[in-house]
Amino acid sequence: MLLAIDTSAGTSTALFDGETLLATIEFDDPFGHAENIGNAIAEVLHLANQAAEAVTAVAIGRGPAPYTGLRVGMAAGTSFATALGLPMYSVMNLDAVALSLGDAKIVVSSDAKRRELFVAAYELGERVFGPAVLKPEELEQFADFESVDGKCNAELIGRYAIWALERGIDLSDSSALYLRSPDVAPSAGKRVST
Repeated sequence: MLLAIDTSAGTSTALFDGETLLATIEFDDPFGHAENIGNAIAEVLHLANQAAEAVTAVAIGRGPAPYTGLRVGMAAGTSFATALGLPMYSVMNLDAVALSLGDAKIVVSSDAKRRELFVAAYELGERVFGPAVLKPEELEQFADFESVDGKCNAELIGRYAIWALERGIDLSDSSALYLRSPDVAPSAGKRVST
């Protein structure tokens, strides 16, 4: 069984038995990732009437997404997989959204804050651009693409992982895709005069 976790927008989990979705939970709170992730994992297992030991693999969304929310899901997935000695697969969120829409010529974008967007473009199921951070006006270069909302969830992450693994696609890169530096910077330190 595959446990999928995503915190790129809200907090969501999904449990799959093969390609069959057994249960999914989603908290649509964009700021409560740390508070919700444990409950989301416990509830999806409870809904599917499964113990944690029944899980055989974990899939996580690796972004692009804002720093704090993304790292909560990645840390939870890594901890779950490590504690039970399970393989973990990492999925680029925009790829998961694109797969759910088939072979359309699309540009997938999600909110990157700072009046910017995380963007990737796809033709015939293949990524032809991105992921990148763009200003909304820069989407004009994709005028002949259908524009779609890149909001992702654990169900899409799980479906992409299952699809990719069947095709031998490598999902081992578990580094987070932030695509830019954090909104905060380290302090320069306290100046001391002598």
